Amino acid sequence: MSDVENDRRKRKKKGTWDPTNMRKAVENVINNEMSARQAADRYQVPRATLNDRISAIKRGKEMFTEPLMGRFRNTFSLEHEKILVGHVKDLANRLMPLNRKEFLYLVFQLAEKLKLPHQFNKEKKSAGENFYYSFMKRHSDLSLRTPESTSLMRAVGFNRPQVDRFYECLETLIQRGLISLPIKYGTAMRLALVLSKNMRKF
Repeated sequence: MSDVENDRRKRKKKGTWDPTNMRKAVENVINNEMSARQAADRYQVPRATLNDRISAIKRGKEMFTEPLMGRFRNTFSLEHEKILVGHVKDLANRLMPLNRKEFLYLVFQLAEKLKLPHQFNKEKKSAGENFYYSFMKRHSDLSLRTPESTSLMRAVGFNRPQVDRFYECLETLIQRGLISLPIKYGTAMRLALVLSKNMRKF
């Protein structure tokens, strides 16, 4: 048996392929940039597994892009994760970043709302640390931190661009109907409180 064939057998062994490469292979085939055979060879993933993922997407089912080792697998599809990342970034842009605990709670709620099978803690209503580290590894551009309350004293400490940004975000929420309190009737503290409550909604 040649070295090339040995390498091909090794890379196709169950659970040994790279999840990132599988994602790329799927995207290339879905976008009609490559055939399944070409993508499997280029990204060194099992062609049968790749075809399974592609078929699942075409049927509108969830796609798992991690190697299945026992009962563990990704809970969310690529599209689900994009939505989740976008929402977390949107909160951060609105001066309401999530901390780890809030993020894991949000993840649990999303899985429940979408009725996805998961291994999260139903008693604590939270995703676990394993999910957190795996998710953050896949989305290294995402950062979570402990958010500070946007109190009156903190608002006073804002520089002008931050103050303008705060009220632009607030005005956007009012226009969308998420806040009913008129700007002219609220103090900075009351507005911050309303903003804080509404930005916790997914």
